[in-house]
Amino acid sequence: MRFIFSVHDFLYGVPTLILIFAVFLTLNLKTGFIGTRKLTSATKAVFLGKQTNSETSPLKAASISLCATVGTGNIVGVAGAVTLGGAGAVFWMWISGVLAMSVKFCEVYLSASFKKSGGAFGYIYRAFGSGKIKTVFCVFGIIAALGIGNLTQTNAAANSAAMALATFNISAKAARLIVGVLFFCLCALLLKRENTAADFCLKFLPVMAISYIFFCGVALVLVHHNLPHVFTNIIRGAFRPDAVTGGAVGSVIITVKSGVARGIFSNEAGLSTAALAYEKSEGNAFKVALPAIFEVFVDTIVLCTLTALVVLSSDTAVYGAEFGAYTTLAAFMKILGERTVYLFCPLVCFFAFSSVIGWGIYARRFCENIRINGNIAAVIYSLFCIIGANITPDIVWAVAEMSSLFMMFINSTALILHRDKLDFK
Repeated sequence: MRFIFSVHDFLYGVPTLILIFAVFLTLNLKTGFIGTRKLTSATKAVFLGKQTNSETSPLKAASISLCATVGTGNIVGVAGAVTLGGAGAVFWMWISGVLAMSVKFCEVYLSASFKKSGGAFGYIYRAFGSGKIKTVFCVFGIIAALGIGNLTQTNAAANSAAMALATFNISAKAARLIVGVLFFCLCALLLKRENTAADFCLKFLPVMAISYIFFCGVALVLVHHNLPHVFTNIIRGAFRPDAVTGGAVGSVIITVKSGVARGIFSNEAGLSTAALAYEKSEGNAFKVALPAIFEVFVDTIVLCTLTALVVLSSDTAVYGAEFGAYTTLAAFMKILGERTVYLFCPLVCFFAFSSVIGWGIYARRFCENIRINGNIAAVIYSLFCIIGANITPDIVWAVAEMSSLFMMFINSTALILHRDKLDFK
């Protein structure tokens, strides 16, 4: 077990983050920073594009992808980045988000361009000329779906439910079992038919996102006088973290690593999962890919930023250690009162379930691509909800993160090899 954690720490070291940053910057330079240039057009494509009742509409594709990316990382992960890297981590999270908008566009554009050859799997196959690489990519995708998309999300939801139900004298064990069984039943029901799951994402995501934005908005209005100081600390802490955290976080490297890592792995840019969400969309490849830009903007620039501002404005962050959901909950409770726990915990559950369903759709497609029955895969995937709610997922999280990193290595290499098709200047 210690060996796995050692390998994980090595893989997620500074050289890897520099390599990822170099790939992201290369793709942005090649495309002329299309993510920032076309953000307005991307927003219009999502809300004003042609919508249908099929699984080909841009809004439905964006909803599937957002449901997968908008998870507990937006609430828990961002708080961890702040406590481990200081306020400056938010600045580097923004940088990674801006670069990620172009990267996701490239993934979806290539998937749409290679639609007749297998979409996302097609451009990976064409890049390497090997079916084995494509199979390896799918295997890593399945592991990542079970870990990042299911076990860790369900566990976060179970922990939150245990905190809320403890006030009603319901044991943590009972709360975890309730969450696990409920997630299993709902997940199995929705994933039985992929289009049903897609419809759920389309209807569920706006309610969840708007509720959280409103929740954060109310908190920030109450502490608006702290915001100028918070933004000053974000910029200052990006280059001198010790000046903001009182020495608890004193390395710029740690600050950059925390911000970039949380930003990239929140919006999942580079994993090619978004390409799976959009692969059934019809039309011009450029127009199909535009909503992917909006998706990253909402996930990282809007939702992650709101969480970070609430945590920093509350002045409750304990630097140098990661306390998960407790950090964000403490911030909301200080601003809105102790009863906030009854609103915060359900929100964590909703965010977690969102990721479980979104990644469940991806898991089906990974399995079907290597000839595993999609319905059987959906049931097995759903069963993992019960397991996730009742385990400590440290080892699972480490393995799943490594799997996602290998996915990124394969996909990023494919993007670079196809860079001649990505000149949009």
